[in-house]
Amino acid sequence: MNNQQFPISPGFWLKAYTWTKQFPFACILNGNEYSIPFGGAFGKIVAIGSHELEWTNGRFFEKFSSLKLNRSVFGYLGYDLKNEIEALKSGNPNPLLFPNAVLFEAETLVEEKDGSIYITAPDPEAIYDQIIHCSDFKPENLLGVSFSKTIEKECYLEKINSIKDLIVQGLVYELNFCQFFESNDSFCGLSAYINLLEAFPMPFSGWFKANEFEISSASPERFLKKEGPRLISQPMKGTAKRGKTELEDLENVRFLKNSEKEKAENLMIVDLVRNDLARVSVAGTTNVEELFGIYKFPTVFQMISTVTSQLKPELNWVDVLKSTFPMGSMTGAPKIEVMNQIENLENRKRGAFSGGLGFIDNQGDFDFNVLIRSFFINHKIRKAGFSVGSAITIDSDPEMEWDECSHKVGALLQIFGTSWEKVISKTSNPPVEEHAQKVHEA
Repeated sequence: MNNQQFPISPGFWLKAYTWTKQFPFACILNGNEYSIPFGGAFGKIVAIGSHELEWTNGRFFEKFSSLKLNRSVFGYLGYDLKNEIEALKSGNPNPLLFPNAVLFEAETLVEEKDGSIYITAPDPEAIYDQIIHCSDFKPENLLGVSFSKTIEKECYLEKINSIKDLIVQGLVYELNFCQFFESNDSFCGLSAYINLLEAFPMPFSGWFKANEFEISSASPERFLKKEGPRLISQPMKGTAKRGKTELEDLENVRFLKNSEKEKAENLMIVDLVRNDLARVSVAGTTNVEELFGIYKFPTVFQMISTVTSQLKPELNWVDVLKSTFPMGSMTGAPKIEVMNQIENLENRKRGAFSGGLGFIDNQGDFDFNVLIRSFFINHKIRKAGFSVGSAITIDSDPEMEWDECSHKVGALLQIFGTSWEKVISKTSNPPVEEHAQKVHEA
């Protein structure tokens, strides 16, 4: 493999997006030039490959614990990998049939650094020439794509109250409850990603393709980053809408900063992350670098905290992931009991949703986002979907949680020219059981 520097020609990245479409495996990561304290955002990267790394369903961590990485690998880790880490199960229907994880080796890597393009490939000049002779990527028209809800409002409110009952009983302290929205239209995931970039540029956005599967993500949240021995986790809990005016923005920020409920949500997950990291870190190195930081995004303000630590020298990246996955911000506390309860409360498998998309380099360093604000597409069965959720605590108001989710859904649906009101008028029936079984064949 050779690495070579090139100038950034006009429209280079739009041409690079067109170029990626021909490959069976591809990944785009883009931090949209956000300046995220402590860990930075994603770089601007395109990776392509020809095949999935050898992987057997149910043996991900066993396989990769002894794997020597010769090149960087890109892909996603799905939520249901939890079952390999703890004595858990996932028996709900799996409408999109995403495998538990897919990673591919980057045979070509295109990156932007310091105003230049760097290409790592057997023949970098040939790759650069191919890209600059591509046409600019033009997103397909996505208007008319429709989604159906999978839970009625009355049932949703009942489930929130059920979670509060669990809290009163002392079984859980906080639980992230999610609902799934399904489409019988498959659509171009890369087009959805480009539209998301324009509407909601985020620090951990990405697009992933593995044959018939696509993920289009506008994630604002980092799961975990490893830089040498340094580990950086940035859990996001606590949300306030953006205002229509600067004054409304200031009022909403003030509300978020002073909300005991939002701070309690965030603090419980910070404690969980500290505990997860401490199991694999040198004693005394787990620190909260920032608590309750408020960050501005296109449609919301988010409360983000940062926890760092130093990895024990005898451990590696697989040990880190097994100790911390899935991320506490998408489960709740205590983590194992909450994941058991999520299985009972939610009506669909999460699949890739609330897992992580990112990369692991050949030194074992990695960076993964949290797969939220994301669309998941299976072209083979012509279905797509997305999920939204919120953290439920004893102070949660069911109506307000419903409203928070509706705001998140409405924002995502803008790229399809549809609205929350149209979605809530349609309900999707659960998929037949044969779909739930097909994941073993995917």
